Amino acid sequence: MEFNGFEHLTANYLYCPNQFFEVCLPHNSRGTVRLVAYMLRKTLGWLDKEGNPIEQNICISYRDLITEAGISRGSIRKALDDAVAGGFITCIQKGKANGNNQTAETACYSLRWATVNEYHKNPEQFDGFFSGEGYRTPIPNSFFDSVVKQEALSVVKVVGTVLRHTVGYQNQFGGRRQVAPLSYSYILEYTNLSDRTTLSQAIQHAIETGYIRCLQKGGIDLQNSKRRPSTYAVRWHEQVNHQPNGSKTRPVIGQRYKNQTDNGSETRPVGQFKNQTEEMPLKNNTYKQTDSSVVAVENLESLELLRQAGFDEHVALELSQKRGLQEIKQQIEWLPHRNPERNSLGMLRKAIEADWSKPDSIINVEKKQQRQQQDQKHATQEGIDDAQVSQAKQEKKRRRERLLPFWDKLSNEEQSQIEKQAFAELNSDFLRERFKKNEEFRLNQCLDLFGNFANQQQDDIAAKSSEAD
Repeated sequence: MEFNGFEHLTANYLYCPNQFFEVCLPHNSRGTVRLVAYMLRKTLGWLDKEGNPIEQNICISYRDLITEAGISRGSIRKALDDAVAGGFITCIQKGKANGNNQTAETACYSLRWATVNEYHKNPEQFDGFFSGEGYRTPIPNSFFDSVVKQEALSVVKVVGTVLRHTVGYQNQFGGRRQVAPLSYSYILEYTNLSDRTTLSQAIQHAIETGYIRCLQKGGIDLQNSKRRPSTYAVRWHEQVNHQPNGSKTRPVIGQRYKNQTDNGSETRPVGQFKNQTEEMPLKNNTYKQTDSSVVAVENLESLELLRQAGFDEHVALELSQKRGLQEIKQQIEWLPHRNPERNSLGMLRKAIEADWSKPDSIINVEKKQQRQQQDQKHATQEGIDDAQVSQAKQEKKRRRERLLPFWDKLSNEEQSQIEKQAFAELNSDFLRERFKKNEEFRLNQCLDLFGNFANQQQDDIAAKSSEAD
């Protein structure tokens, strides 16, 4: 069934912790993701006049989780256990079945909030959702009610990634992104999907169903500088002539500019108030007019690295257009070796813009390591050579001991003939002089020649025997 688009961020949304997309969604099963999404929806979907959740301790039954969260009965127990073990929820009260002298009680859970003011993306460090300022994304309720509840986990990951990287990014003027360049490699890493085929099928399904749009297909080139990721956008409800961007549509040329105003708020049921926003969306057809500064980004990995390094959105965009991903990674890795004393970001920015070369300290360490590797290689080779020489000496000794008994049986005339021939085969005066004076050397030369004669005779006998056969 085709999806008609998400509600615009004027109502019917909640400020979702980014850790749902960065910790829960990539590393957990579909049942756990649906359970945590259900808890977020029930807790943060309705706020009081002070902006606090009306209800934080949520009583849930198996029937609720099956009908409202879309979790199969056989997966509920594991989903609850994994959500508690992962630090996403806390059990306030265990459920009790109706029995003898015992009244049935529904299990009660609440979202778990971190006790320290540190934002963690690593599942091993995660110990509750970050409760400080920021790190939230306005997410339409239908993402939880329709996408998470009904779709395969891979599709939920893709749609969640596009939402997180569009409306989840707000610039210094309060505007939110309309589009996001997302490469396959980045989405695979961000969502922890296993392969490109699964990702491709999930993206295609999300587009065909109407959750997202692909505004510009990416390009593949052997040169990194010419590669471009595909550009995606959220599909908003087509019947609503607005789009979330925080500002009104500009009038046509010739008209006067009007003051931008916020859109006000809608009336809510008594005692219950959904999250509202002061963003006035643009008209829907502005999807075709993508933000060129965003589309021009080579890839989102560069932008993410620069933002994590501490740059604001404007500087990060500017730098990501000047250098490729590999150059930016290198300069960030090299920064500590440049010994920045005061303005480390300023030094990093200059290094990226001017494409500074590798620091001398790293070069010296690499040269030292290279020398050590060469010395180790030479030592290893010398050991091999020594072993080969020793083995050759041992083999020569065994051969001599094997030939001596046969040599002693030769007549003096036969030994004399072999000595003359061995002397004639020497190719230098030094060796010939040594042959005359050194009895041990002379014997070895004679035995070598005698051994060669014996081997040749054996080969001839074997050849004649083979011909006779």
